[in-house]
Amino acid sequence: MRVLIIDDEEYVRFILEQALREEGCDVTSAKSGTAGIELLQSKTVDCVITDLRMPGIDGREVLKWVKQHQPDLDVLMLTGHGDVKDAVDAMKQGAWDFLIKDTPFDGTAVKAALTQLRTVRALRKENLAARHGGFTRDVIVEGTSQVWQQLKGQIAKVAPSKVPVLIHGETGSGKEVVARLLHELSGRAKGPFLSINCGAVNRELLESELFGHERGSFTGATATKTGLVAAAEGGTLFLDEIAEMSGPMQVSLLRFLDLGEYRPVGSTRTWQTDARLIGATNQDIQALVAQGRFREDLLYRINAVTLRVPPLRERTEDIAALTEHLLQSVRAPGLPARPLSPEAVRALTSYPWPGNIRELRNVIERIVMLGTGKGAIAAKEVSQALPKYEGSLQPGELSHCSLDEIERLHIMRVLEFSHGNKTQAAKTLQIDYKTLLSKLKKYDIGR
Repeated sequence: MRVLIIDDEEYVRFILEQALREEGCDVTSAKSGTAGIELLQSKTVDCVITDLRMPGIDGREVLKWVKQHQPDLDVLMLTGHGDVKDAVDAMKQGAWDFLIKDTPFDGTAVKAALTQLRTVRALRKENLAARHGGFTRDVIVEGTSQVWQQLKGQIAKVAPSKVPVLIHGETGSGKEVVARLLHELSGRAKGPFLSINCGAVNRELLESELFGHERGSFTGATATKTGLVAAAEGGTLFLDEIAEMSGPMQVSLLRFLDLGEYRPVGSTRTWQTDARLIGATNQDIQALVAQGRFREDLLYRINAVTLRVPPLRERTEDIAALTEHLLQSVRAPGLPARPLSPEAVRALTSYPWPGNIRELRNVIERIVMLGTGKGAIAAKEVSQALPKYEGSLQPGELSHCSLDEIERLHIMRVLEFSHGNKTQAAKTLQIDYKTLLSKLKKYDIGR
């Protein structure tokens, strides 16, 4: 991402520049609002991170200028503890989010926010392409395992119905693949298939993304926007990580499911649409209901049918076929195809795959990138590509590890699976972001 930092404090600019360059961002900085606006007139960026309070043109004036001249640009506000109310007001005026400058300020929270923003921007592009028929996806590999065949049978029975479906499965197990199969086997196959990750979008943005907004409903709303609910007319709306949806959003979604109607942000009218809803989660929603974090009446509405996607370790018979398909899809054009040796297949099937198919793809990409030989892929190449942390310990060695050491090793491996993305790692571990940061500090796990 191309990021512009605007802050009158030099040490803040320095910390943010270092933190965001570590994340691969193209970073430019300005020490005043005036200088920042001048840069925006000559340089293309994806995101502005600006301090709320600055001499002269402050963050609110920068936001106002951005929304008037570059409304597609995302603005992230930095504020002190005493300015939270002003920062919330800035969000109402169109800021994407705000972050409090805690002491010591190390840029960690900004990294996490930028990770979420990357996801949101990718979703916007994906859904825009889907609305224009430009969305493509990988070919679904047919599995032969009993659990996968059983799931396919359930999909075939459920697909023709209009009832909402809840898909449950571990991260990376293929929940969206199942949702797309439901769509393609239904009478809505010619309609749009739109998706959004509810856990990657804050409440204000999620409400606008789902239900749309009216022109002038907030600063920056220069045109009426159609939400995904309306855009999915005659098709399917896939809500990934639906358990992450906030309480107020759950109420709005329940109204839509009960009455088939919704109200865009800033509108006094209600609209109706015919879109099938499919939700997905990797969490135990019944436990969330018991904790008061998910509405019980909404659960009854979205799980008319619940489909469980089996983790990869329960369908090891499919690993060889999945791997062969992935080898073809990641192979560079012009290079000869390399089959799997029997020993390589045994190495792949003996691994537990906590990251499921997504992890399998990452491993295959490593094998293809690092492989220099010809002929069949050997078991040694597989073992070199597999994560080495606790996988490098034999069962006998693990039995001598303390519980803290096993937890440390597991966190390190999950971080590798997520390529260092702490937000994704926290979701995989099913702990909140602050808990993960606390454990990283406890176990002295650095970058």
